[in-house]
Amino acid sequence: MDDQANLILMVLLGVLGIFILVRIVKYASRTVEDEQRKKQSASGAPAPAKGVKLGMTPVEVEAALGLPETKAELGEKLLYRFQGMTVEFHNGKVTDVR
Repeated sequence: MDDQANLILMVLLGVLGIFILVRIVKYASRTVEDEQRKKQSASGAPAPAKGVKLGMTPVEVEAALGLPETKAELGEKLLYRFQGMTVEFHNGKVTDVR
């Protein structure tokens, strides 16, 4: 019976450890995103629109401008809102910058 109790205790401790690790990673991820937003806000406007070209993917736009303030998915259309700029995607590619 002691072996079973020890096994159950080890499994529970393992699950608890995984839970704690996931929470730490989520917190660290949020902290990095917050810092990127602060840097973007502190510098004023994001990189100029010339950094975004028609046909770019969302990943490429995020690499050029950082994380958007908001994202809106409207069917096949995706809008990224940056300070003073909106980037529109259709089928995963930039189709308009305003």
